[in-house]
Amino acid sequence: MKIDHCKPNLCFPTVKLLFALFATTFTCLELCIDAIPLFGQHAYADEVVAEKNRPIDPELSQPKAVALLEQVVHYIADGPAFDAKVRETVWTAGREVVGVGTYEQAGGGTGRFNLQVTMHDGDGKHRFQQISDGRLAWTRTEIAGEVSLRRVDVGRLDEWIRGNSDDSSIAPRLRVGAWIEMLTTIQRDYTLTAASFKLKGTPVWVLTGTLRKSKREQVLAESGLTTWPDLYPTQVRIAIAAKHDPKTNFGQWLPVHIEYRSDAVTVSDPEDPTKTVTTNGRLITLIELYSLRPIQPPLIEKFRYENADTEVIFVNETDRYLQMHGVQLTERERHLLTR
Repeated sequence: MKIDHCKPNLCFPTVKLLFALFATTFTCLELCIDAIPLFGQHAYADEVVAEKNRPIDPELSQPKAVALLEQVVHYIADGPAFDAKVRETVWTAGREVVGVGTYEQAGGGTGRFNLQVTMHDGDGKHRFQQISDGRLAWTRTEIAGEVSLRRVDVGRLDEWIRGNSDDSSIAPRLRVGAWIEMLTTIQRDYTLTAASFKLKGTPVWVLTGTLRKSKREQVLAESGLTTWPDLYPTQVRIAIAAKHDPKTNFGQWLPVHIEYRSDAVTVSDPEDPTKTVTTNGRLITLIELYSLRPIQPPLIEKFRYENADTEVIFVNETDRYLQMHGVQLTERERHLLTR
């Protein structure tokens, strides 16, 4: 097998398919139409209890929102084994494209999970898989027959990331991949607020995020762009189950809807042209988890990646994750990393 070092992507390059934003590693497809917002419609949000005390600094998240997100992350990392079905919806060329897949995890702090999504866009089948056995985390993306492969040596992160002894924080190796990385990235890059809703009569907690100004400036500086990339989301909403599903007695604390959008748009009020109204930004992608159920923890063999792409040059991203924690490897350590 061949190997290459990580070359981070900055702004979600446009390709045939949007496997949007799982762990910030998915690729993007240009979207062409707006969609009805998941939240904010009377049929969904029929009861709202909003947080009253918003932070003065617009870059700071509400403490309540941060505590809620961290609770969800801890539950996914240390909670029970479960599986679920996954649906991702995007819009392209004036039509809806839906991807479906599955998610399974062992839980209990093992870091073992397997996420798979397949999407048909009319031109072909595209696949995404992210799998970890707690030692190696692999991401395989197949777009129109072209395969890319990335690996993170998660088993080494705890060893190399020293000084992270905060008892309230989960281990660095558990923050790589799938929902945990997605949620922690949102916490880092977005200013969050929290509210309570009812989604189709079911109580949920909703986190609403706005991309931080500092992150916007970083993206533009690092990409060399002067205008904002259309496919880089600036708004996010996450619906978290507030109660167990009565049919399975399971599901509380798990995210069930994750919605990414562009900037809000100000338009003329159709009822009064002298006034303007602010509408939701364009929907970039919607990710849904459903049919959640507890399972017995699967054997570790089920989470080991069996590589059939022996001719594919895989990218080792471990160094990038270390740099995110301020860790710089020596040349000897970097050599060991690529073995």
